[in-house]
Amino acid sequence: GAVNIMEALRIVPGLQVAKIDQTQYVISVRGFLTSQSGSNKLLVLMDGRTLYNPSFSGVIWAAQDTMLEDIDRIEVIRGPGATLWGSNAVAGVINIITKDSSKTQGTLLSGGMGTEERGFGSVRYGGKIGEEFYYRAYAKFRNVDSGKDAFGNDTFDASESAQGGFRSDWQVNRRDQLTLQGDYYDVEFEDDTSSRFVSFTPPFAVPFRTIASFSGGNLLARWNRTLDDNSNIKLQAYYDRTSAKDYFIIDKASTDQLDLEFQHDFQWGESQKVSWGLNYHFTDFNIPPSPSFIFTNRDTNLFGFFVHDEITLVPKTWSVILGARFEDNEFSGFEVQPNIRTVWTPDPEHTLWAAVSRAVRIPTEAEDGAQANGDGTDFPLPFPDVITRQIGDPDFDSEELLAFEVGYRQQLSPKLFFDVTGFLNLYDKLGDNIVGGLFAETTPPPLHLVSTAVRANALEGEVYGVELAAEWKPFNRWRLAGSYSYIKIDLRGKEGFDLLGGAQGNLKTENEPNHKFNVRSYLDLPHNFELDLMLYYQSDYPARGVPSYTRLDLRLGWKPIPEVELSLMGQNLLDSQHPEFGNQASPKTETERSFYAKATLRF
Repeated sequence: GAVNIMEALRIVPGLQVAKIDQTQYVISVRGFLTSQSGSNKLLVLMDGRTLYNPSFSGVIWAAQDTMLEDIDRIEVIRGPGATLWGSNAVAGVINIITKDSSKTQGTLLSGGMGTEERGFGSVRYGGKIGEEFYYRAYAKFRNVDSGKDAFGNDTFDASESAQGGFRSDWQVNRRDQLTLQGDYYDVEFEDDTSSRFVSFTPPFAVPFRTIASFSGGNLLARWNRTLDDNSNIKLQAYYDRTSAKDYFIIDKASTDQLDLEFQHDFQWGESQKVSWGLNYHFTDFNIPPSPSFIFTNRDTNLFGFFVHDEITLVPKTWSVILGARFEDNEFSGFEVQPNIRTVWTPDPEHTLWAAVSRAVRIPTEAEDGAQANGDGTDFPLPFPDVITRQIGDPDFDSEELLAFEVGYRQQLSPKLFFDVTGFLNLYDKLGDNIVGGLFAETTPPPLHLVSTAVRANALEGEVYGVELAAEWKPFNRWRLAGSYSYIKIDLRGKEGFDLLGGAQGNLKTENEPNHKFNVRSYLDLPHNFELDLMLYYQSDYPARGVPSYTRLDLRLGWKPIPEVELSLMGQNLLDSQHPEFGNQASPKTETERSFYAKATLRF
């Protein structure tokens, strides 16, 4: 019953999903939910293309609206994945994989409407040329109503989006396969920000409302070649462009990315599986300066090499994985990110594993030297007026993580599965704002004071917790699943740094939700009916002023014939509305009780 990728991710243990407003979400894994752009320590990929935006170190989730019917699976790696996926895969990785074109043949029509989802629809056609060339093309749109604030008033955050794309898969011969795919999207949404720096004369900041937008496109090509039964190579290239207009403090901006990747997998002897590869990533930033924001536009380059070796010590019982990635980037220079893992399977029903990993989040252009002017204070004469300015530091270094993980999985019976994971993350050089200087400016007039905050590697600390997951199938027609996560964050300022306000910035992560659980029921009823239920709980979120909440989602589906599927969905049925994420810059939108109906036709 999920309406988008973000809602589907709620079921994953350790993953935190919060709805900011009707358009935007914030998602993180194992903490650091504080940023409106989401965790900067979570790497998100789609078919090998990174969705991580290096201009602000986050993901524009509003622009990720691929057809859910085309998604084959979503892999979620909880914990560092830097050895295989590179920098910024610090706390975890979300890897969205779409279906091969051969699996999406024919025509699919889907659409619906509801109380919040005012209207949505998609069309997809898949075809075939010759014996081994498959393709598909799709288009979709979505119109979302504005939300409600805590007093029941309409908020200014309705949105409308459109997206289209294609994918082709060609089995050239027995050894070679070529994939070509691309997407284009355009999202327009109402943006209501409470204040924005507009000039150096009082009033410095005024409320504003505008129609903001995200748009962009991507093109990816991938070649896979099988060299023999135990060896294959992959060569992949993609181009991605993201544009934003009238969003928050940025009037118009774009980021262009080009990525090249080579990987070779082979069997070495009878006991080793080896992977190694090279990658190159180019980024071009184009963010014009404004009174609000001055960005250091430049081209950046990243070069990487990795090697990964899975060694079987005792066949079918004990294996060790060793790996490391070596990267050179424009901001922090040379980085080494190693990983060691061991897996012990005494019998097919029991698995015990442990891992030690190092990962880094490299700085962004904004942290390297950008300047952002914030709200000002209008003092009566003869005192000068004061504005605030956040300044990036060219010496800002990579944030570092040393992670320890241990897990146990047990297949208690053919119908009962259990999984538990414990982790300890030791963070160093975390970014936060420290107290800068206070100085006077006369240009532009009038005379004013500037109070600065400087970005610095000012924090260190620990994040630890436990994650449980289980699945039980009491009957062939009924499956139950659930998960629970506990997380505790303990951060502190590093010696020699004067933190802004004493407890601002990332220190607020200590007041993030500690507990999250969900229970899901999937029931196949007679006459091709389906009844799905999810109960979701999150403890209070003091850093954002969000109390604990429990939501219940319910879906009733019916397939009168195999080609037709009808669904009724109710979300957040236990209360009329509740907040999930407090936004300091704009009115707080709450998640409402909602209903929608959907019909899908395949032929």
